[in-house]
Amino acid sequence: MFLPFNSAAFDVSFEGRLKVGSQFVFDSPSFRKDFDSELEFRLGALGGFFEKGNWVLDYELSVDAKQADGPSEQSGLRRKTDVDFFRAWLRLDNGKFKIRGGRQKILFGSGTIYRPLGLFDTRDVTGVVPETRGVNGVRATNFQSETALIEGWLVPAKKGSAMIFGIRGEMLIEDIEAGVVFQYHPESDLENLPGFDQEMIQMGYHLKGESELGFWNESRLDIEMKPSAPMQFDTVLGIDYTFDIGEGLHVLMEYFLTTRQREFSLTDLKGHRTYQQIGISFDQPVGIDLKWQLFGLYDLRDESFQWIPQIEYALTDSLFLYAHGRVGGSLKKGKKDGRLFRKTDEFNGTEPAVGITLVNYF
Repeated sequence: MFLPFNSAAFDVSFEGRLKVGSQFVFDSPSFRKDFDSELEFRLGALGGFFEKGNWVLDYELSVDAKQADGPSEQSGLRRKTDVDFFRAWLRLDNGKFKIRGGRQKILFGSGTIYRPLGLFDTRDVTGVVPETRGVNGVRATNFQSETALIEGWLVPAKKGSAMIFGIRGEMLIEDIEAGVVFQYHPESDLENLPGFDQEMIQMGYHLKGESELGFWNESRLDIEMKPSAPMQFDTVLGIDYTFDIGEGLHVLMEYFLTTRQREFSLTDLKGHRTYQQIGISFDQPVGIDLKWQLFGLYDLRDESFQWIPQIEYALTDSLFLYAHGRVGGSLKKGKKDGRLFRKTDEFNGTEPAVGITLVNYF
């Protein structure tokens, strides 16, 4: 309609998913259930508040309701019932500049299995439909060109008035995607994030390119705020290639190294200051409805390992069935306390298991 005065519009669309699954845990600890199960229901609304000139104000609001049962809940690794916002943000965007505030995903870097620059990443990349939970904060992004950006963020540390703040830049240099990042991290109460209780300055970079095969490097240096300024360094080197086998066999491999000085706060469960791991994944589509994937993780120091297979089958355009499993062990005879596999009296999440998960998007 043509009106003789200004008008505004509000639009909304709804989306969500239902996820239900269960896995049988082999050799579950005493007095713990054999089946580890979960039910998740997500409902979200997204749309725009208004458009004026080149500016758009849009939003996303989605809520997760989860119910868990089994040894992971009995051992405190998961809550029995958990209801929380998955995303809840407003964004003002004119194409070149955007600012977003609220519960959002802050995720960047080039690593796939190991992500030193995943400062706010809570995903289990080997899980079924891995997603990061996101954090509450404000993020502003300015696109300098089609291939360059500068971005900054503020995240409440939930400890007094302390704030996590950071800035990063990213650009394309020839055919190489390059980025640098700097962040000040005070002590926080964000317990789901690594190093949450440490005051640190963090800086890093990532590079990613392709020449016959893909390659990348992602690294981070942490300087802990102590008189001696001890440091920790994490780096990952990765390559991938798709072989002309069947409908394309994609193979990816990453090497991960972490090392820290003696005075740096020790968080490794085995008390080691330096260790190395190798991660590898294979995935291949079979027709239009089926895809298989296999993760392999190996710790070079304690010789523990994990194999995580998964098959995805599309029942319909929106309904997917996943068959998945996990098996771990150690090449060192008698060793049962590795980083990737541990045999303990309490459930720890590395036990061998096999299960199915059904995911329906709507």
